[in-house]
Amino acid sequence: MELRQLQYFVAVAEERHFGRAARRLRIAAPSLSQQIQALERDLHITLLERSPRSVALTPAGEVLLEHARVLLARAERARNEVQCADGRHRHLTLRVAPTVEHVLDGPLRQLSGSESGLEVTTATSTDSEAIRAVREEHIDAAIVWARATQDQDLSGTILRQVPVHLALPAGHRLAAAETVPVADLAAETIVMFPRDLFLGIWDHIIGHLLPAGPPHLDQVLTQPDLINSPEAVLRSVAAGHGVAPVAPAMAEHLPVPGILIRPLAPPLLAPVELIWREPAHPALQHVVALLAGTEV
Repeated sequence: MELRQLQYFVAVAEERHFGRAARRLRIAAPSLSQQIQALERDLHITLLERSPRSVALTPAGEVLLEHARVLLARAERARNEVQCADGRHRHLTLRVAPTVEHVLDGPLRQLSGSESGLEVTTATSTDSEAIRAVREEHIDAAIVWARATQDQDLSGTILRQVPVHLALPAGHRLAAAETVPVADLAAETIVMFPRDLFLGIWDHIIGHLLPAGPPHLDQVLTQPDLINSPEAVLRSVAAGHGVAPVAPAMAEHLPVPGILIRPLAPPLLAPVELIWREPAHPALQHVVALLAGTEV
């Protein structure tokens, strides 16, 4: 079983079609088919159920797909770390949670700059996707909001504690207050992003805003078709659907008319964390120093 064969198998499994997978890999479809057949002979098992128009994974194929993705990610990581060993090539893959760029704008630009000595590939994804990518070793590290308890086994460090304020409709009963007491929110509808996308920070925020828990299920508004971006959250507040937690830095970048931003009492802080899976990438210590030690 060769890494090249695993790469070919993953392409076919993801495309569900030999022709599309061949175009993605830039090889001839017959050559791709021969390599998959060789892999099946080597493993003495059928991995794909073929039809004229598509292919489907067998149960054995599903198992191999999970392992193949991890093995390919580890091979790529090994290649990068070997190239890093002489100090001449330091490439790092990083996922960044949405809105973090407003909090770490300066450090992130410095991290990707020529002065850092790093080649950093970044992509934006939800906390859940980023944590899964770290676990499966598809990436070297991720910057996420507060992690859930179940993810504390990963290594990490807190880069920032970000103040979180409350967005209110302009005509709200609490709009005149300089600071909004959390105790006054017990009956308020809280507009939030879907919990499954940002599990840790969702629980952290709701636990602060509604310490006794929501008295009814629909007190927290999280419809994914409506609350699908930070701007959508603020527009929902402006429309009078409820109040919402918001980082002031994010609100400055998303000026939505008809809302007011007020601090909370007691204050709410949201941790921004850099996380990774051991063994750490050789350049990670330098990354931590750049991200945590630079003023925004």
